[in-house]
Amino acid sequence: RMMRASRTMSRAIGAVRASDARVNTRAVLARAMRAQRARRRAYGGVGTRANAGETSELAYKCANERATAALAAALAGVSRTGDVICLHGAVGAGKSAFARAFIRAVFDDSTLDAPSPTYLVQQRYEGDVCGADGVVRTREVHHYDLYRLKDAHEIASMVDLGESAARATSLFEWSERLGTSTPSERLDVYVRAVREDEVIENVITLDCGECEDDEDEEDEEDEDDEEVDEAYTDTAARLFRLSGRGGDWHERLRSLDI
Repeated sequence: RMMRASRTMSRAIGAVRASDARVNTRAVLARAMRAQRARRRAYGGVGTRANAGETSELAYKCANERATAALAAALAGVSRTGDVICLHGAVGAGKSAFARAFIRAVFDDSTLDAPSPTYLVQQRYEGDVCGADGVVRTREVHHYDLYRLKDAHEIASMVDLGESAARATSLFEWSERLGTSTPSERLDVYVRAVREDEVIENVITLDCGECEDDEDEEDEEDEDDEEVDEAYTDTAARLFRLSGRGGDWHERLRSLDI
């Protein structure tokens, strides 16, 4: 009996040690995964195909509003119905300029009036769009500005995520207001002004100044009447960090053609 008890105790101790080993292994793996995600966030690197909850990131420095429009147009080209794009940034950072350029690119209309829906909360756009495959389809973009919404009740009454997901590409300014309602599969776009003496590593620089068309004297005389986004009156470059979460955002971000 004493020998059997000893063998039983030995097996129990072995099981505890094996359990501790598994726990330690899981802890090591968890720390490694956290470190990998931290590196991607810090350096804008993109790993393998993103699973739900994982991120793929790229960073662009846009020297002017034309460069911002080029980036927005590239994203519009890979967007599709059901996408959620969340725009993050302070007042005047350039969220509205990016959203307007995105909407104009989707509908191939450089003069489309697309103001930020600060008071309306939501603005909808709909039109027929010819896809890369040559097929014309009806496309919708739902542009939200949640700045004035203060609680979950207001958001629930003003934002229909289900309808937008089924019918449109959704752009959210001040998407932080969504809280726990934020879709797990989305593209986060973080935008901020860049200081003149600021050095940023691992970033793709876009400068479309040299792409400007020559203007005749009559156009120059009317220059004061052209629409100018107040977010760009300071002439500072903008840094855009694109963070794709889940789905196939990894492949789409890598396929951007700017």
